[in-house]
Order: sequence, then C-alpha cells, then structure tokens
Amino acid sequence: MQKLSNLFGLPVLITGTGTQIGEVKEVFLNLERAAVLGIVLAGVHWFANNQGVILEDVFRLGRDAVMLRTTYAVRELTPAMLPGTVCCLGDLLTKQIYTDTGLHCGILTDALFDSSTGEIKAYEISEGLIADLLYGRKIMPLPQAQVVNQDRIIIPDSMTNLLIPESKRCEV
Repeated sequence: MQKLSNLFGLPVLITGTGTQIGEVKEVFLNLERAAVLGIVLAGVHWFANNQGVILEDVFRLGRDAVMLRTTYAVRELTPAMLPGTVCCLGDLLTKQIYTDTGLHCGILTDALFDSSTGEIKAYEISEGLIADLLYGRKIMPLPQAQVVNQDRIIIPDSMTNLLIPESKRCEV
C-alpha cells in the first residue's frame, strides 16, 4: 500500500516516449466507494486549467512517477465530471476525526491505497507531534460509515478498537 499524499508532485510520464506532461497537483476521491477517481495535473499548459486523468486511463501509479500510455488520456477534469460525491485529497487532509460518541481520535494526515486498483484501504491519524514522536502515528481501516464535513470526520465509536501503530501497517 502507498500513501496518497506521496502522489503530490510526482511527474506524469508517457510510457512510449518518456515525455513528462505535468505533475500531480491534486487527487480526486470518492469516499463512499473508497476509491481514487483521478488526478489533476499542474504544468500541462499555461492556458489550460483543470487538466487531469481519470484513474481508468492511468497505466501505473508508481512510487516515483505516474505512467500514461498516451497524452490523449489528459482531458478537462473537475469534480462535477466524476460519479458520486467527490472530494479532493488536499481538502481531506488535516481534518479532525471524532467518534459518534464524542471522542477525539486525532487529525487525518494521510490515506493508504492500493496503487494497482485505486482502492482506499486506511487512514493515517496523528494524535499530535509529541504522541507521533513517542508512539508513532496510528492506522485505521477505512470506516464503512463516516460523515465528512468541511472541518471534521465523524466515525463509528467501534473504529477506535481498530487503530494500530503505523509500524504494523502491513497488517491492514
């Protein structure tokens, strides 16, 4: 599994020519489907905004680059063009996480996903700088039911039992 925030700034390359056509500026997600929907590119054209690629047109989401087979995969891409309720990864990060019983779990610092399918698997949660240094961050499987609003995420109280140290994240 890979951290979604690691996609920010990655070069987007064409496999057949090696040409770089831009960099990843934003990632569109659908939390209801627990899926990455597409990426928005920076540096494609000076005069073109909202250029991106839907996930189905991405050949590989690699550790060091996003690979496309053709430049024709790049098109205008906005949240309104994608199915379901779309959120931007940049807007999701740093949201406060609370349980439905009022317990504060921490701050969402990242999401983990399967780079071959685009499926979001888990959240990375920080309980603060000192706790991060002493104990590390926590990983929580993606909740089946959650409420995401402008400032916070509300999760079922039972999810607190599933928090594991980041050092054991391969078990998620």
